[in-house]
Amino acid sequence: MKKLIAVFLALLLVAGLCLPAAAETPAEQAKLRFKDDGTFRILNFTDFQDDEILYLATKCFIQMTVKELKPDLIVLTGDNIAGYSMDKAWKCKKGIREFMNIFEVLGVPVAFVFGNHDEEHAALTKEEQMEIYAQYSVNIAYDEGEALSGCGTYNVPIYASDGSEKVAFNLWMFDSGDYDKTIDYYGYDHVKQDQLDWYEETRARLAEEYGGNVPAIAFQHIIVPEIYDALQETDETTEGAIRARGTYYVLPETAAPGSILGEAPCPSETNSGEFDMLLNGGDVLACVSGHDHVNSFVIPYRGIDLVNTPTCGYNSYGNEETRGARVIDLNEKTPRTYETFTVLLPETLGQNPASSLVYQLHMTWLKIKDWVVEQWDRLQDRIGK
Repeated sequence: MKKLIAVFLALLLVAGLCLPAAAETPAEQAKLRFKDDGTFRILNFTDFQDDEILYLATKCFIQMTVKELKPDLIVLTGDNIAGYSMDKAWKCKKGIREFMNIFEVLGVPVAFVFGNHDEEHAALTKEEQMEIYAQYSVNIAYDEGEALSGCGTYNVPIYASDGSEKVAFNLWMFDSGDYDKTIDYYGYDHVKQDQLDWYEETRARLAEEYGGNVPAIAFQHIIVPEIYDALQETDETTEGAIRARGTYYVLPETAAPGSILGEAPCPSETNSGEFDMLLNGGDVLACVSGHDHVNSFVIPYRGIDLVNTPTCGYNSYGNEETRGARVIDLNEKTPRTYETFTVLLPETLGQNPASSLVYQLHMTWLKIKDWVVEQWDRLQDRIGK
């Protein structure tokens, strides 16, 4: 009997050794790692929101910032293309390739989430668009399949600088959806409960594996509803006040220097409990969003920073006061902190004569375009009368 038991146990051991290891995700395969000096840099672009031909000024800005800032990872926080003008599959493919070709040539890993415009009226679904991104060697995003709502909710581990398999920092990537179809009026979507359950399960697993919460930053397109709790209510006489929801708001005194509230934030009308779950999880330092093109701020709120990155695109609205990208610097030696700043498109393109000329021609063309549109509108009004 003892011999039989020994043989049985041996067979179990061999069978266990023969079982295939769990396949690594693209984000895990990338093996992003803190550098020897303990630093890691993220460059966050958002809301290119362009069609099949990316504006030349935007393209120059992307190239210059990546080359000069030397990020370890690029994160795109949605509305990467303007789906509403992508009525043909080839347009979707060309639009994505406009910026992904730049990142591929420069060899910088790219993670991204989708926004409300990526799929809007587009010829390709988000799942089909994900397949285009996956053709690039620098892409580390992936579609989790039908297990979770949306497309592209995943996490990106950043490993320790010592070459080990220890995850020293983590990035949560949430698909915050597009439009809320449960309400009768125009409203934005939100992160769903099954995504939050996945977050909590994955956070707990990482915490158990590494002896405590792994510090993290969350990225998504649409900001959480708590932004209006974080802002300061005021009246219309206050300089810089923004009207929203029947009242006026300004940035609180706790907002980071250089923060700009240029428009009313547009979160979902539905509060899914995401912020509270991230807060209770205890790992998230900041939640970074795009969506609101002329907002550029960092607002501490109840232990989590609410961060908005401005657009660097020209196909939709924006302004030269905020248009640019956000840099997020991590340090392995102080894992519960981070540093962030924005780089402005006009200042960046003005650094050398060639790019400055591109920018000046670009702005001149925009002024001519606006003038032509204005004259056309006036002509239509006269004809109508």
